Formats: sequence, C-alpha cells, structure tokens
Amino acid sequence: MKKNIIIIIIILVVVAGATAYKLAANVEVAKNKAYIPELSKAVVVKAQTVVKSDFSYEFTYAGSFIPNREIMLVPQAQGEVKGVYFNEGDAVSEGKLLLQIDDAMLQSQLIAAKASFENAKTNYDRFKKASTSDGVTKMQVDGNYLQMKAAESQLKQLEIGISKSKLSAPFSGTITMRNVEKGSVVGQMAVARLTDISSLKLEINVPETDIIFFEKGNTVSIKSELYPSEKFQGKVEFVSDRGDESHNYIVKIRVSNNGKNKLKAGMYASVTLAKKMKTSSLNISRLALLGSAKKPQVYVADNGKAILRNIVVGRSNGTNIEVISGIAEGEKVITNGQINLVDSCLITVAN
Repeated sequence: MKKNIIIIIIILVVVAGATAYKLAANVEVAKNKAYIPELSKAVVVKAQTVVKSDFSYEFTYAGSFIPNREIMLVPQAQGEVKGVYFNEGDAVSEGKLLLQIDDAMLQSQLIAAKASFENAKTNYDRFKKASTSDGVTKMQVDGNYLQMKAAESQLKQLEIGISKSKLSAPFSGTITMRNVEKGSVVGQMAVARLTDISSLKLEINVPETDIIFFEKGNTVSIKSELYPSEKFQGKVEFVSDRGDESHNYIVKIRVSNNGKNKLKAGMYASVTLAKKMKTSSLNISRLALLGSAKKPQVYVADNGKAILRNIVVGRSNGTNIEVISGIAEGEKVITNGQINLVDSCLITVAN
C-alpha cells in the first residue's frame, strides 16, 4: 500500500514538471512571435493636421408605419344578423352597408308609432283651430300639443333604433378583420376592423439630443426596407412634448400612400436627416481614433514622437468625428500605423 502511494506521488510530480516545462516553452514562443517595437527606431506613420471646419452629420432612426385611421366596428344594436355584405380584405367606401341586424320588431312598432303621431297631430291641429272660439281652452290646446310631441318622440326613437340595426363604413378603407356570420347574434363585441392606409404615419423614437431637429411641418426623406431603391417624402406631423424614462420622444411622420409601390401598416422604415453645425468645430478622421467609447484616445505627432492623448468626442458622421477637447487646432493626429506604436516612441511622418 505504501509503495503504491509513492508511485502515485512520483507520477504526479513528473506530470506537473512536464506541464510547467510546456507552459514555459509556450511563453517563450509567444514572446518570439509578439511584436515588440524598438524604441530607438522610428516608426513610419501617416498623420492628419487638426483643423476647424464645418461639421455635417447624418442620423437615422427606424420605426414602423401605423395606419392613418383604424377602428374596430361594433354594432350599436343587439340581435340576429340577417345579412353580411363584406369579406376580409375588401376595400369599402364610406357609407357602404356592411351588416344588417334583424329589425322586424322595430319596423312593426314603427307602423303603430306613425299612426299615433298622425292622430295626435290631427287632434292638435283641430284644437288649435277651435281655440279661436270660446269653446276650447288654452289648457286643452297645450295638452294636445304635448301628446303630439310625445308621439313624435316615440316615432323618432324607433327610427333611430332601426338605423342602428344597420352597420355602415364610417370612412373608406380596407376590412382587415371579420368576425361575424349570417345568423349569429351580435352584441357589444367587434365584428370587423376597418383600416385606412391612404396615408400612413411613421412612428419613431428620438433621443433628447436630436429632438430639436424635428419640427412640425418639416419634410424628411424616408426609406422602406421593402423598397430600398425608392425614397418616400414625409412631413413631420407630431413631436411629443414628453419623453419616456429613457429620454426618448415619439415623432410621427405622415407619408402619402398613393404611389406605385404600396406601403402597408406595420412595415419597417427609417428616416435620415442631414444636419450642419452652425459653428465650425474640430473634427478628425475616424481612422485616428483609438481606445473605447468611454475612453477615446489618439496618437499625436509631437516633435518626432507619438504621444498618446485622451480626448472627448462629440458626434460622428461616419467618416469624421467631432472633437470637443483633448487636442488643439494645428496639431497632427496619426491616422495610420498606430498598431506599431507605444506612447512616446519615435516616429517618422510620411508625406
């Protein structure tokens, strides 16, 4: 038993030694492969002079189209459906009859109400004419007038009830949902959805840093993912005065939908605005930028040396970056060859 333990210990020591030797060899190989710049030898780089100039940039925000108008159609009357005059996907015009609910009982009541009204009106006219003589009092005339008005009210109520048994399209659009069949009983549930996409609204979320560039009435260019080669013109219709918890503001842009390529509600699209700063600013090529987004850095060519400098950046237009602080006008920032540099190493700036 003691002999077995000694053998196991010897094996473990040998394995540990072999592993340590292999790791040391790997480190040596890595050192040989790694590039270590020679501080005594100048590195050839390219540089750009920092200047103040007009800084233009573009920003793009994506969103989705929402309909111009969209409502759920709910009958105002209850009862059995006698006729359905639409299908899902139909384009309907304003006023088109879509649904007929059984109104037979109301129609019979209407006949009686018309007769009652005509009788009450005749009595009122008779008493009114007779009021010029001494045989009819003003109270009798007023009483007949009230009876006529009550009969007229009953008649109008029935006419309104009969009109509500018909469901018509309140505006022109497309039926995008149908949930009713002939013979079914309807109540307070929606039987259809009517969607108007004669124009659409692109809804986007804009951060507070850019919301000042969106003003009601401004015209913007919109690009749809479905039609990437075509640009649509839109007009800013709504800019929210209240942001959400992330400091984003809702902007709605109206787009006409009468072109050859029909847009649809729910499609994705993006709006791009190009803005030019009112005052000149320092800006450098993105090629010069090093470090991270939280700690941007550049190498500055200073008297034959590459000096690593922390900077504060502003906006970017894709090719250039606005610099707020950290470098001055007239200095040179290195745009090529940074991979071979360390702070304060010697450099030669190529023409």
